[in-house]
Amino acid sequence: MSRLTVLPALLALALALGACSLPAADKESDADARQLYEEIRTGADLSQDPHLADFLKTPDHLAELAAWKSMLPPGEPDKVENRSWNYNATNEGSVATLTHAYVYKSNTVFAETVLRKGPGEKAWTIAGFHISLDHPNLPEGGTSETPGEKT
Repeated sequence: MSRLTVLPALLALALALGACSLPAADKESDADARQLYEEIRTGADLSQDPHLADFLKTPDHLAELAAWKSMLPPGEPDKVENRSWNYNATNEGSVATLTHAYVYKSNTVFAETVLRKGPGEKAWTIAGFHISLDHPNLPEGGTSETPGEKT
């Protein structure tokens, strides 16, 4: 195959991959991150989320998470895309950082979720959450972040 035919094929492949959502690297952490967003979006009782770290279940942190519901576009997103993920493992456990794009007709919400898993633990714990969107109700600066760990 000549270079002239390979280049357009590579360009087409790159464009096709750029339009797609990344696959989930770990189904459990991906599901936990998506569940937290859904709980915030629907106003669920986050104190009952078994994956949310205890330090994020204080009244102040729960109120801050619940307040984000008013910043989100109304209704369900049209689609959810995995935009990035990063997993690190050490002797002290694992850390996952996942970014999802929640696409609405009016705008896109980017949610970054940080999860931790200690050595020998089976389940992930949500240790941080960050939302970024272009929405008039968002505080100046365009982002909002939970207290807690941000890696």
